[in-house]
Amino acid sequence: MKLIDEIENEHGTNVLTILSDPFFLFPSMLKATNVEKIDNKYKVEIPIKGIFYLPFNLIIYVTRYTSINSVNYVVNVADFAEHRWGNIWFDIEDKKIKLNLDISLPLDFINSKILEKRVKEFKEKFNELIRIERIKRKI
Repeated sequence: MKLIDEIENEHGTNVLTILSDPFFLFPSMLKATNVEKIDNKYKVEIPIKGIFYLPFNLIIYVTRYTSINSVNYVVNVADFAEHRWGNIWFDIEDKKIKLNLDISLPLDFINSKILEKRVKEFKEKFNELIRIERIKRKI
């Protein structure tokens, strides 16, 4: 799954703190039901309807790297056959955020459509989600 997009940003560089939080990002962007920290990594469970609409959880292990104006999540997708790697990268500017999502998924054709739809919803609701989160965190 490859997705390159830009998100309008009304909150300046304050979003870096919020996008650096996997407990906010993955439930908001990919509809994760469970995010837990294990040592320096995060285990994220993302529910997906798979083949013949049988539900299953896509489990990914994430390592987070932050810099002054970007956040990079290195993703390892748990799969029975092989390890699949990817990145979720946010480059934060004053009025926009560049999103680069590149993850190798099992059953990529089906699962990428589901996750692209979720990312599109996140993009549409982004400023409102960030506004609410800033109020909660008093940022």
